[in-house]
Amino acid sequence: MKAGKIMFSLLVAISVLSTCIANEDKRFTYEEIKNSTVEHIHGLGYINGQQEIAIATHNGLYKYGQDGWREANGQKHDYMGFQATRDGFFASGHPEKGSNLKNPFGLIKSTDSGASFEQLSFYGENDFHYLAAGYNSNMVYVYNETATNDMEVGLHFSENEGESWTKVNMKGYNSNTLSNLVAHPTKKELLVVGSQDGVFMSNDYGENFTLINHAKMVTFVILNQIGGFYSNFENEQVKLKAFFFDKKDEKNIPLPKEENLQPILYIATNPENPKEIVFMTNNIDIYLTKDEGITWNKLATKGKLLE
Repeated sequence: MKAGKIMFSLLVAISVLSTCIANEDKRFTYEEIKNSTVEHIHGLGYINGQQEIAIATHNGLYKYGQDGWREANGQKHDYMGFQATRDGFFASGHPEKGSNLKNPFGLIKSTDSGASFEQLSFYGENDFHYLAAGYNSNMVYVYNETATNDMEVGLHFSENEGESWTKVNMKGYNSNTLSNLVAHPTKKELLVVGSQDGVFMSNDYGENFTLINHAKMVTFVILNQIGGFYSNFENEQVKLKAFFFDKKDEKNIPLPKEENLQPILYIATNPENPKEIVFMTNNIDIYLTKDEGITWNKLATKGKLLE
């Protein structure tokens, strides 16, 4: 009888251990990619202060680093308005099929590379396609396209990660288009917007804007401490340029020598290396340079992630 009890206890222990191992195996991580073709990428950047590049897709997150591409094995949501920050990322979007999360996400934040999320505001109410966040400040801007009971249409900012919001008037912003919003990494009051009429900048949280250049058909713009980069598509040519806050001169960044290079839809730079730039084109080609355009490495072609 005593031996039987010991054997039963041993079997229970083995069963519990097996369950723990199984649960451990199912924990969130980035692993060898199972789906190497992606579509509908909605953002890219360097999350959690890491040197890897993260992309937010229609079906979850991927990372590119020294070991090539890796795919998140869970939380395969449709991330919209994805914005990398030093301590994680902000996003909006829609839950994956079968999830018990509300749709849409409103404003969410992750500090563990996407393993879990905090629902900050408008959970189940808004889907923010136009979203910006300061990389170091966590200052958040959104342009709300659809009015709800709690947020009217227009530009809003939050200094406390969505706890409260202030609407601004965008005076001086006289374009009928908007490519994207971008917040300065540290200066909470500094916001830049790309448009078909050029790059607009605000130094008072978006209340007033001035046109800082006359580039036509700006498709994306990003900021760093001293200025930023923007891409535009004019006369059937794609351009990538650096601009600076303290001077009017701009700098042309050499692009990959590809025939029929498509317009650039997303750009990111490594906060620790301003010469490291990654961008994605309209047909989901992804390129990376670590020397400000002298050499380029192709990471994806037409949505196919390359090894």
